[in-house]
Amino acid sequence: MTLPLTYTLVRHGYSEANAIQAGRKSQSITSLPENFFLRHDSKMRLTPRGVEQAQAAGEWIKKNGLVFDRFYSSPHVRAVESASHLKLGGQWILDDRFRERDYGEIHSASKDFKDPNSDASLHSKKLSRWYWKPQGGESLATGVRLRVESIMNTFHRREGIRHTIAVTHGEFIDVSQFVLERLTPELWGLKHDDEKYKVQNCMVVQYSRVNPENPEDIRRNFNWKRGICPWDESLSWDGGQWINIGIVKYSDDELTQYVESHERLF
Repeated sequence: MTLPLTYTLVRHGYSEANAIQAGRKSQSITSLPENFFLRHDSKMRLTPRGVEQAQAAGEWIKKNGLVFDRFYSSPHVRAVESASHLKLGGQWILDDRFRERDYGEIHSASKDFKDPNSDASLHSKKLSRWYWKPQGGESLATGVRLRVESIMNTFHRREGIRHTIAVTHGEFIDVSQFVLERLTPELWGLKHDDEKYKVQNCMVVQYSRVNPENPEDIRRNFNWKRGICPWDESLSWDGGQWINIGIVKYSDDELTQYVESHERLF
C-alpha cells in the first residue's frame, strides 16, 4: 500500500465569489447581485473568465499527456463546474474533504452584514494566518490539515491507483503543500507570502514519486512538484519546471540560529 505515482491538484476557475471579493477590494463594485445573500459560498458558479481558465487547464493537461485513473472534485459548485470543463472523460467522485476552508460566520452574510471577527480574532490572524481560526470556522493548521491527511491515508489504503487528479480550492492546495512537502509553519508562511508562488485560478499543481529525469527512480513519498498556470504560463512556478522537494533538515547550529532569531521577552 502506497501513494499514487502522481497526484495532480487543480484550483477551480475564477468564480463569482472571486469577482465580488476583487470588486470590493478595488471598490469597483458598488452593489451586489440581488440574490447574492441567498446563496451560500458553496453554491457560487464560475464567471465566463473562469470557464475559459478551466478549458485552458483541460487543454494543457491533454496536450501534455497527463492521464488519470482516479478523479476527485470538491462538491462546491465552482469546483464541479471547473472539473466539467476540463473534459477529461473521467468518472468523478465528489468528496467533501476537498472542499473550501470553512470560514464559519463569514459565510452567513446578510444585507446588514458586519465582519463577525472580533478584534482579538483579527489580531490572531495578523500574528499567524496558519494558526488563525475564523469565528465558527476552521484553521488551516487543524481543520484543513486533518482533511488533507485523511485523503493521504485513503490513498495509502487504495491498491492499484497510479495517477490521481483533484479539483479543489486555493487554501486546500496551500495546506497540501504544507503536508506533502513536510514544511514548518514558518517555511509555509514565507512561501505563502511570496507572490510568485501564488496558487492562481485553474493552476495545475502536480506531485510525483517518479523522477522526471529517470522514470526508473521511484520514491516512497512525493519528491518532485511543479506548478503550471495554463492560461498564462508566465505565472507558473519556477518556469513550470519540476523541482525537488526533499525534506528540510537542520543542524544543531541551525536550530540555535532559528531560536535566537526570536527575541526573548524576559
